[in-house]
Amino acid sequence: MKSVARFLIVFAATAAATVLVSALIVGCFMKSGPETGILTEETQDEAFPPVVDEIVIPAPSEETVESVETVYMATDDLDFSDFVFIGDSRTVGMSSYVNTDIIADVGVGYYFLVEHYDEILELQDKNIVFNLGVNDLSHVQDYIEFYLGLPEQFCFDNHIYVVSVNPTSGEFASMNGNIDYFNVQLSDNLPSTIKWIDTCSFLREAGFGSPDGLHYDAITYETIANLIYNNVRLYQNLGY
Repeated sequence: MKSVARFLIVFAATAAATVLVSALIVGCFMKSGPETGILTEETQDEAFPPVVDEIVIPAPSEETVESVETVYMATDDLDFSDFVFIGDSRTVGMSSYVNTDIIADVGVGYYFLVEHYDEILELQDKNIVFNLGVNDLSHVQDYIEFYLGLPEQFCFDNHIYVVSVNPTSGEFASMNGNIDYFNVQLSDNLPSTIKWIDTCSFLREAGFGSPDGLHYDAITYETIANLIYNNVRLYQNLGY
């Protein structure tokens, strides 16, 4: 575990954020599979959405921006050739700064996965990164069932990752309570063949830039890409 901590210290932007990301990664890696918290169709309607308190997200300070630019490798220096990102407009936005394959579109969610199911199952020997949910947070149970239902051979042929829904700000800040609820439900119920990457907590700690409260600026997209890349390589170092 000491080597894991040393690895995280290298790529975290601040000491506090390093501790946070380290704890989340180790916790996810040690998880053996789904445990509790799966909603039934009836309880989902009652439980969602939860009571929401607006969360104030700090804008990235000059120190944070400088740390990100200094510590993180530029995304064009990272090898994403074995990655495929599957997502919504946030993935489309990130693809402007990451040279990788994507299966993504604007305004999509769970039903996009259903529509592209056959295309997704054709992937082999890839790090497949799913990052959807912000457009249809109430479909958390559908996402859980989708990931639980992925064929065993598909999961064997690839490395599968699910990334947290990341925070919002401004006029969309009221979504953050529902985002937290979605992330907890999803991360608690993933099968052991799929690994969880929590970028949301890091962005809340370090701050982020968003021109409209929903999408991100260039530095934030590159930060998210670096976090995903480093988490994937860390999981691989741990034997996944």
